[in-house]
Amino acid sequence: MFNIRGRALRVAITASAGSCYLLFGYDQGVLGGLVTDPTFLSAMGNPNSSFLGLIIALYNIRCLAGCGIAAVYGNKLGRTKPSFGDAASYGAPQMIVGRLISGLGNGMNTSTVPVYVSECSPAKYRGRSVATQLSIVIFGTVVAYWIDYGTITNLTGEVVWRFPVAFQNLFALFTIFTLPFLPETPRWLFSHGRKAESVSVLARLYDCEETDLKVRTIESEMAEALRIEEESPKFAIRDLLNDKSEVKNTRRLVLCFLIQLFQMFAGINVIAFYVTIVLETNHPNRLWLGTFPPLFLLDKVGRRPMLLLGSTALLICMVIFTAGIAVDTPATAKLALAMLFLYEISFGMSWNSIPWLYAPEITPMQIRHIGSATATFSEWLWTFVVALVTPPAIENIGWKFYILFCVMIALGIPFTYFFLPETNGKSLEEIDYIFSPHFKQDEGMDSGDDVNKAQTERKDNIDMEGKGAAGEKVKDIPI
Repeated sequence: MFNIRGRALRVAITASAGSCYLLFGYDQGVLGGLVTDPTFLSAMGNPNSSFLGLIIALYNIRCLAGCGIAAVYGNKLGRTKPSFGDAASYGAPQMIVGRLISGLGNGMNTSTVPVYVSECSPAKYRGRSVATQLSIVIFGTVVAYWIDYGTITNLTGEVVWRFPVAFQNLFALFTIFTLPFLPETPRWLFSHGRKAESVSVLARLYDCEETDLKVRTIESEMAEALRIEEESPKFAIRDLLNDKSEVKNTRRLVLCFLIQLFQMFAGINVIAFYVTIVLETNHPNRLWLGTFPPLFLLDKVGRRPMLLLGSTALLICMVIFTAGIAVDTPATAKLALAMLFLYEISFGMSWNSIPWLYAPEITPMQIRHIGSATATFSEWLWTFVVALVTPPAIENIGWKFYILFCVMIALGIPFTYFFLPETNGKSLEEIDYIFSPHFKQDEGMDSGDDVNKAQTERKDNIDMEGKGAAGEKVKDIPI
């Protein structure tokens, strides 16, 4: 793994980061299948619905803290090791402590992985690369479901819940032992003055010489993007209220926060955590099935069309689902179940992955870790809120609770249409010009006429295979 290059290197990055996200998805789903197990409830002191929701939701609070660490120290810290504390719990207090500690690590990891994968992926495959990670998240939930199912139906005693909780440590160990052998992203290295290392990593990702014309093109684009950011006022918290900078950092960070808010209030976590309370069944296989089309469509159709189509399908499904459980007849219950299946597939095809991809795409190089952490903070915040209020809400107001999600899905359609620009097919540096269109790419260039010429020809060189400067076949370039 020390000297791997090109596609093999990108696959290794996907595998190591994917194991991190496999842990993320597994952790999201493992307790959802155990909340009705008598041995688990007994070990937790037979909590009521509100306290049970708190045990599950407190994990997300520590994830919020992990996002804060990633935002403040994201340019200095490496990957973190998830906790091993939950499986040894002998009661609710220790389970809560274990969830808080493991949540800290997962908060940092979920903030970092989208940035890491995005900055190591070719522009025309970046959507697929990040969508793969989110498909892995849902696969982790599928694994958790079937392990829960297997232990509940075939085992007895506390091993029924202790084994599923402990099993997730395998995913953490894989990332811990593989990640040290993988390089930092070229953009992180470049923004920290380690330009020679940045070029070396680019050459490894592209599997070419460091003097290759396309490597020099990317280097030039990074230099220009960094120049623009350095000429703009440094980002400060007070700028959130009065941002006069040319790079529009505040607008980008607000979009990062809001897109995850709309994702959470589409209602998916209500289904993921507590669908056993709603319809007494939970099969994440359907949601996972929906994650496959984005792998092939996201970089062809674009981000905005898939979000808009997904929102429309989700709204139709959620409205019919809510009406079905409100009428509460055998026929409408079956209709509601069918809409639930379609909802999960529709969500997997749209809002499951795009918000995670969008945040690192739209934030500039020097605050990309803050943008990703802001989006992830929003995800964990609203996950906590939904997980906390869902059990008592369903118990007290029943089907009326789902009207909230119908309204939020409907509001997500104009939000997407009016506020989210299309990023498909653009390099991370090119996306800066969507928010700062008055900057010219040829300002401040000092890399020579050949690099400027390479920039003007970049589209043809990226989208088609051709001949390099040395007459060798050119592959897709990570930009």
